[in-house]
Amino acid sequence: MNKPDQQEWIRYVQGEMTGPEREQMDRLLLEDPEALLSYMTALEHSTVPQLPDGEAFAGQIMDRVIPYPSAAEPTTRQAGGRLYKILGNQWVHYIAAACITMLFISAGVFDRIAPGNLDAGAGIKQPYSEKMVQKATRWLENIKPALHKP
Repeated sequence: MNKPDQQEWIRYVQGEMTGPEREQMDRLLLEDPEALLSYMTALEHSTVPQLPDGEAFAGQIMDRVIPYPSAAEPTTRQAGGRLYKILGNQWVHYIAAACITMLFISAGVFDRIAPGNLDAGAGIKQPYSEKMVQKATRWLENIKPALHKP
C-alpha cells in the first residue's frame, strides 16, 4: 500500500472510509510509526462537530444512567445490623484467612501441591506442612532462651 496522504487520513478520522479501507488504515497505524504522526496531524486539522446544547445532552445521558441504590443501602445495613458491621471489619477477614490457612496446613493440602510431591509414586516423604511446623518450632525455641536470660 502506498503511504496515505493527509486527505486520506482526514477521511479516516471523519469516518468516511469503507470497511476494507478502514481496516487497512488500522493495520498501518499499528505497523508504521510515521502513520501515527500523520494520523495525529489529521486529528489536529479535522473539525470536531459541536453539540447544539451540550448541557441538555449531558442531562439526557445522566437520566439514562442507573443511579446507585443508596436509598436501599440503609435498610440492608439495618436488617443485617450488627452482623453487617462485624463482617465488614478488616480484622475478621484476616482472622478468617489465617484460620483457613491453618486448616489447610493441618489437613495436608499444601503437601499435595508442594514441589516433589506431585507424582503419586514419589515414595513416602516428610509432609511439607510438617516441615513448616518443625521450622517454626525451632525458630520459637531459639527465641525462647533469649527471653529468659537475665
